[in-house]
Amino acid sequence: MPTIAAHAPLRWVPVGPVRLATTDAGTGDAVLCIHGSWDDHRSWDAIANALRSEHRVVTYDRRGHSASSDVPGQGTILDDVSDAAALIRALELGPTHVVGHSYGACIAIVLATSHPELVTSLYLHEPPVFALLAEQHPDLLAASKAQLLRAAELLDAGEVEAGTVHFIEQVAFGDGSWSALFDEADRAIMLANADTWLDQSRDPQRLAVDIDRLACAPCPVTLSLGTATLPWFHEVTYAIARRVPKAAVELVPGGGHGSPKSHPLDIAEGFRTHIGRLAAPTQLS
Repeated sequence: MPTIAAHAPLRWVPVGPVRLATTDAGTGDAVLCIHGSWDDHRSWDAIANALRSEHRVVTYDRRGHSASSDVPGQGTILDDVSDAAALIRALELGPTHVVGHSYGACIAIVLATSHPELVTSLYLHEPPVFALLAEQHPDLLAASKAQLLRAAELLDAGEVEAGTVHFIEQVAFGDGSWSALFDEADRAIMLANADTWLDQSRDPQRLAVDIDRLACAPCPVTLSLGTATLPWFHEVTYAIARRVPKAAVELVPGGGHGSPKSHPLDIAEGFRTHIGRLAAPTQLS
């Protein structure tokens, strides 16, 4: 099998009112990767390159991010879900394994519950369904809300870099991560997409992800979790696992919320384990 370049060519795919900058390479069952907030398709490069000898892997910039277009007005999570569903149809992927990181994992959950015919399985790294903290960890819920609010306040005041750094270090990846985890190119991408996150933060539906509907959805689910992640992601992941008994939890040793960037080969191997579990019942029958 020839080696596939880490940076597959981008092309625009028209999807409703927007054009999504998309990469599409590899052969085999389709995998759609949905990136998180502040980010773009490049966060998947190492993972996609590791999987494209076994799968057709599609990555893309969500609307309003980097090379993809946007439309005026308040965006919603349902716009992102509609985009993902339309992209699967436009590329004729058929039922697809969907891999989501952070907010992209929330989009993947809603995609699977609203368009089950399009989703073969879900592999989700630390979806921030913070509402699940309310019952057992109200202190973590309050702390996460306060940090999110502060990031939004800074951005509203025009402090783009300060707001971005606050989110990155206090909400998502931990102290020092702005410099330690991300290089200059990564930081430029996040600064360029700060305004899209600010719009997302105003969406009243943005974290209204129905985990009980996921428990009833037919697709298998694996939750990926970094062992060194921030407390709210740890607790949310296990809260989802309790509500979705079919969900497996795959640990990334030493990884955090940024494991797709810091531990891409571990994420790729975790996905292979996930696929192996799907094949197991067929092998045993």
